[in-house]
Amino acid sequence: MSTLKTLILTRPAPSAAQILAQVQAAVGGAVPVVLSPVLKIEPEPGWPDMSDADVIIATSVNAIHGPLGGKPVFCVGARTADAAAKAGGKVRHCALDAASLIAWIGTQPNPGHVLYLRGSHVATDIPAALAGLNIEGRSVQTYRQEEQPLTDTARHVIEGESPAILPLFSPRSARLVGQAVTQVGTDLHVIVISDAVAKVWRAETGGASVVAAQPTGDAMLKRIVAALRH
Repeated sequence: MSTLKTLILTRPAPSAAQILAQVQAAVGGAVPVVLSPVLKIEPEPGWPDMSDADVIIATSVNAIHGPLGGKPVFCVGARTADAAAKAGGKVRHCALDAASLIAWIGTQPNPGHVLYLRGSHVATDIPAALAGLNIEGRSVQTYRQEEQPLTDTARHVIEGESPAILPLFSPRSARLVGQAVTQVGTDLHVIVISDAVAKVWRAETGGASVVAAQPTGDAMLKRIVAALRH
């Protein structure tokens, strides 16, 4: 592993801290890091009444900060599934991404009334997709993703000539980071969680990126560690 490579983490602070701990455990020591969250997670006050819901859908761990009351839950991501189980939900299915979840739901019997726990910004219009499957449902915003400015330090590393690694986990974060920089450094290695994120990054910066093997945190971790060791 080259100690000259700087890892730039732009995820919300709790997620960034978790990723950094996983990376350091994987490489067996500290890595140079710049922390610059471009989104801050703020839970909405209160918690929705879900007595009329037959099934809960949650696509982010951030959506779950209250009891799920033993309801069946369809999730995206292992962390979301873990949070749902801890909140008293009965996890019935865990998909890699929202598109895979919708495709799976389309193969199942009608689940009844669906309650979708969502953030202030979403990449996939799940209510519209459910309506297309003739499934009744409603969505409730349970958290906000508030924009934060990229720090000067992060911008200088992204724009600079020194080796750096920038993982991007969502189209919105790719857009925010891309709009905050004027150029992409010649030795910046960008790792993205999906083709959709790669598309946004290229549109904003013209820069290339490497797409993780799967749209999961584990696949991103493997890519980050490989890039640090290369």
